[in-house]
Amino acid sequence: MRSKVAADVPPGETPAGSDIVLVKQQGAMRTGTNLVKFALEENFTNVAVLVNIGRWKHATADTPFTWQGENWEAPGRILDISTRITPAELRTVRAAVDAGTMRYAISIRNVYAWLVSYLRFAHWYDNPPLGELSDLGDDEIITAVQQWNVLYRGYLELLSNGRSSVLFRLEDLHTAFDVTLERSRLQWGLQRRHWRYLSPDRYLRAGIDGQSRSELLESSLFDRKSHHPDGRLGELHGSVLDLVRNTVDEDVVRAYGYEVW
Repeated sequence: MRSKVAADVPPGETPAGSDIVLVKQQGAMRTGTNLVKFALEENFTNVAVLVNIGRWKHATADTPFTWQGENWEAPGRILDISTRITPAELRTVRAAVDAGTMRYAISIRNVYAWLVSYLRFAHWYDNPPLGELSDLGDDEIITAVQQWNVLYRGYLELLSNGRSSVLFRLEDLHTAFDVTLERSRLQWGLQRRHWRYLSPDRYLRAGIDGQSRSELLESSLFDRKSHHPDGRLGELHGSVLDLVRNTVDEDVVRAYGYEVW
């Protein structure tokens, strides 16, 4: 399915092409990137959220943009770009990147909660199922935290330009959804679609460029209580927590407004 730069804007509300705010997503896995895409495109009429166009959404900030589909949806993979975006739209995206007018939505989550979620997700299909995180090798845990350090140290540079980038902390999206979206509206000049901000009431699928926002929704209703961002922090203790403390870049943790354990 091809991209719609206006992101499902209702008839009569479609802004001119030059008025569309292009937003490139960046962030680690398990940080709410799909929620950010839905939230922006559901609540604003003049925004197009680019998931993997130009580069993978989980790539580092210094990863070069490419325009032939290389590494867009996973490192080493070449994508048929005609399934994601039209040539005219791609030229618009490339021009925004080249001109420095691209906006960036940076997704993040408390590194301690993120690590639990990320490692559990990486071993989702294990048989037998993963028990304690301490059952994993130290190297796997250390490597994951080191990758987080690199990723978010680099994103700080993107965030240093106050107008071009907005930080979306998963915790804020759960506890201060309206405030978070209002900040992005004011910073990027976005136009509201509804009289109040709407959050998804169903689980979200992985975002793919070219899909409508309705295609992000699963059929099952979202259980907010059982999916709080910090809901499984109790799993991080003992030797695993010691490894994290010895590896995580505490300055980066603090830079994003989180407490160091």
